[in-house]
Amino acid sequence: MKYIMKHIIYMALFWGATLQAAHALAEVKANVVVNKSIITLGDLLDNLDGGNDIWVMNSPAPGKKTSVSTRYLASLTRQHDVYWQNSRDIRHITVTRKGKSIKHQEIKHLIIQELEALNLPNRKNGISFENKNARIFLSEDNNLEDITLQTFKFNQRTGKFSAVLSIPADNGSSTTTTVRGRTHAISYVPALNKTVAPGRQITAQDITWVSMSTLGIGRNIIRDKSQLIGMTPRRGLRSKTPLRLTDLVRPEIVRRGTMISILFKSGKISLSAIGKAIEGGGRGDVIRVMNSKSHKTIDAVVTGPDQVQVITGQNHLALLNRAQ
Repeated sequence: MKYIMKHIIYMALFWGATLQAAHALAEVKANVVVNKSIITLGDLLDNLDGGNDIWVMNSPAPGKKTSVSTRYLASLTRQHDVYWQNSRDIRHITVTRKGKSIKHQEIKHLIIQELEALNLPNRKNGISFENKNARIFLSEDNNLEDITLQTFKFNQRTGKFSAVLSIPADNGSSTTTTVRGRTHAISYVPALNKTVAPGRQITAQDITWVSMSTLGIGRNIIRDKSQLIGMTPRRGLRSKTPLRLTDLVRPEIVRRGTMISILFKSGKISLSAIGKAIEGGGRGDVIRVMNSKSHKTIDAVVTGPDQVQVITGQNHLALLNRAQ
């Protein structure tokens, strides 16, 4: 009898150790991605024989992350006689829930609808959001169209608004989030519709119109296409972006150090001389030039390729007369 009991105890210990070894094949994961409202043991452990559906905790909101400590996991699995190993000594398991990321700009149409309902001239207004980097997260099963606007407050004096949005959640429920921003007057300014290489003159075919906040239009912003035509970019510029006066220069048609024709006109008097450009410039620019015979320098306006005209003045006339 004593021998039989000893054998039974031995077999129990043997099979218990064998079962524990089998369970120990389960391995904890370091990172987990889920697409449901709860986190289970099967999500956190690889090669789990049983207990896959045991609840661990609720999932984070779509697109968000949470962590599960392996200490908590050990306490939970002991209650259910589930065994696993942690060969990589992981202390926290990162759990990410799948979801769609929606920028505030993508719900602009909801704000516009409310502005229209208030009979406001929204077509002349731009909309900017208080937090440009904020995101709204939806589950994989929901779309942008599932977001609805619950309440909307608008201050006509300041242009500021506050909108409470209803966001679909799990099991037919919903959560709310508040977005804030303001409306502002917009204007249209000329811009390039494609990349124009520095040195090439801008034509009317290169121009499009883009919107920008009226308050953002400073003195340096180009407002009329006539300020663009005939100019050339100083450097590569992005298309469909408002331009500044300092972004452009006149194409250089007189180069520094080249021989040029210097013309003087005053009434019926017309004199010309050969000179050298001390400075380069585009059409309409005032540059310094030197008379080749007198070696005197004068100011002249660039009128064409390698051609300048002296700014009217008796001293300039005298300089040219001495050069004849």
